[in-house]
Amino acid sequence: MTNQQSLCASPGMLAELAVFFKMLSEPVRLRLLSSICTEGEATVGELVERLQIQQSVASKHLKLLFESGFVGKKPDKGRTLYFLPDDTLCDLCGLAAEKIMSRATYYRELLDGAAPRSEGV
Repeated sequence: MTNQQSLCASPGMLAELAVFFKMLSEPVRLRLLSSICTEGEATVGELVERLQIQQSVASKHLKLLFESGFVGKKPDKGRTLYFLPDDTLCDLCGLAAEKIMSRATYYRELLDGAAPRSEGV
């Protein structure tokens, strides 16, 4: 999809896109997704340990992520493993993180008085 195509999305598609990004707007959900991206599938308990969050918080957000199709779950020896169905979210979050780092570098260079190497926006 080209940039022009993505900007010409229908109003209905843009509304769905807003819902999609709203799911990614919660830091706990991003932490859960990041953990699964980097460390692989896990149970609620394993994610609680990895992220040092309450089990009720992890369960609540994993339920939302599952219902939205962001994560999948499968039984494994009497427990439930959460996983990412594909790498799309990992890739998307990686691109967003790169953009944030690029902007941070740009503004840091401005604050330091150096001529910035690239545009930050």
